[in-house]
Amino acid sequence: MGRDLTLYPKNASKAELKKYIESLGFKPCRHVWDWPKGTLNYSWFDYNDFRSIDGVSVDIYPVDKSENIYSDNEWALHVRNLYSASLFDVKMLNNVLKGARKLFGGTISGDYGINKYAPLWEDNSTPLSRGVSYYYRKIANSLNALKFSLPDEILEKQLNQNSKSKREIEVQNIIKKYDPIRILYNGLVPFLISAIEYYFSKVFIILLRYDNNIINKINNHNQKIDFQQLVEMKSNGINLEEIISKNYSFQNLSQINKAYKDWLNIDIKKILYTKKKIGNKVKYLESRLNELIQYRHNVVHQFYFDNNLSKNNFIELVSIIEKSVEEITKYLEIKYSFKIEKD
Repeated sequence: MGRDLTLYPKNASKAELKKYIESLGFKPCRHVWDWPKGTLNYSWFDYNDFRSIDGVSVDIYPVDKSENIYSDNEWALHVRNLYSASLFDVKMLNNVLKGARKLFGGTISGDYGINKYAPLWEDNSTPLSRGVSYYYRKIANSLNALKFSLPDEILEKQLNQNSKSKREIEVQNIIKKYDPIRILYNGLVPFLISAIEYYFSKVFIILLRYDNNIINKINNHNQKIDFQQLVEMKSNGINLEEIISKNYSFQNLSQINKAYKDWLNIDIKKILYTKKKIGNKVKYLESRLNELIQYRHNVVHQFYFDNNLSKNNFIELVSIIEKSVEEITKYLEIKYSFKIEKD
């Protein structure tokens, strides 16, 4: 679901509408909808300070005869974004319509009635809170998608699930070890650690960039930068926070802890030193995460394969990542006084 509004200009050519939209920074794009022949599709997204969530889409399209009740103009301006869009996205949506109506006149028709703009709301978010929220949601959504798409074990379906005797169960468990899908589960373990690496490294950079207490520390930081880093800074726009982050490995919990303690006085291990029930076991989250990181190391560097890794066991590994990210995010919400709306 989303916000859909259309401006039917009093007098505007396709070229004039195109010039106006492109002057606002919209870029041509392809659209999944089947628009009438001759339609121009555009998109806009504000990457600065995590202002955009969904952005804004604009379509300049030839008006159907059924829409002539609003205007005799041949071209109309359709503007849209999702309900998940940020306040900045919705403000831009409204500004597109306001600016076009000022230039070309006309009538707005859409979800909020005739000549009504999308309502705004109070937003107390900061670049820091929006950044942490963005990466929290990205990890959560990716892990949910992984669990949803995870295939069932082949032999699980074929074996008789009504077996009662202990011997029959033991035999079935031995047979299940040779299920080819378990190879896939093992191959996905590095993906889980990449989620941890991604979350901790990205959030680390955000906190360095937007925590006002760290700015002076960065300004006084003394570090030699080699020539290759200078090339990256010039060609790829690598900033100081990213240079600092490259001093640490975010695939290693001790290194993650060192990075956060060195710069932010945040003890990641202490935060994760909490007991959580995952599957049938209650253990310290820090220990479970360290075990998972070592598991990934064995898979990648020793071609290790655990044929006991069932689908349920793999989902437990996913839960370790989910609960770890959840604990760190809750800590940051308290420390920096913000709240993420969780699904």
